[in-house]
Amino acid sequence: MKEGEINYNKEVFLHPWNLAFLIAAMATAFGVSLLPWQGSETLFESLLIFTFALELLILGYVPRQKRFRRIVDAKYAAERAKPPTQREMYRQLSRVSQRRYVRLRDLQKTIENNYRKFSYASQGLLESHAGKIDGLLNSCLSLMYQQERHVMFGQQVQEQELLTDMAALRTAMEQDSERIRNIKARRMKVLEQRLDRFKKSQEQLEIIDAQVATIEDVVKYIHEQSMTLRNPEEITYQLDLLLTEVEDTEASVSQIESVFGPTGDVQLVEDEKENWTKPAASLRARI
Repeated sequence: MKEGEINYNKEVFLHPWNLAFLIAAMATAFGVSLLPWQGSETLFESLLIFTFALELLILGYVPRQKRFRRIVDAKYAAERAKPPTQREMYRQLSRVSQRRYVRLRDLQKTIENNYRKFSYASQGLLESHAGKIDGLLNSCLSLMYQQERHVMFGQQVQEQELLTDMAALRTAMEQDSERIRNIKARRMKVLEQRLDRFKKSQEQLEIIDAQVATIEDVVKYIHEQSMTLRNPEEITYQLDLLLTEVEDTEASVSQIESVFGPTGDVQLVEDEKENWTKPAASLRARI
């Protein structure tokens, strides 16, 4: 939820302290109304009026406080920063990717059923394989989720369009005055950063594509081997090697996301705002 969409009045009203105050005040008022005292009804009405007046005062004052707003903003920022759950990632996949993932999970179940047919002495090794396959498919889902994000980004940003804009801007800057060139140079910096992000995204997409395909091939290979349990040591080697590769890929993707992710975009926009407001402030000062 964006800052402009946050209902601070609602946040104040639903705050545990505020709800505790309302419950305690209402309970006290109703408790007083049940007392056999003369004038208890008047006291009951006075308590209700006092409670409602104080609540209106709280709702009118607290939401305007910067400290309270920062706390609420931080809460929603932390929620947005949470990584999506497995179910959330699956729901955001395309139908094609969902079917690919379901097929892998079906193969996993078949592998486990095949493993149960073998001797008890082999169960320890086989259980280790099953655990590694499960972890591998969890990582595969995360990679497929990132894969879809990079595909969507590639559809929204066109490399040739960026290159054309940069070439046109360079040509225009040659004929501009120094002051205008300085302003356009900031736009050129933004275009260069967008192009750099696009290239990094396409590189990561190729890596993820290859890694997901490798996971699919290895799971199919293990499925074929599980029918006869031939070369279990080879399966262990393949799983350990692939898990290491997947961890390296996920680390690489996370590193790119930390540099070119939403936070980086926000910082870029804030920097550009500052750069654009400086000339305007200087001009106003001269006027």
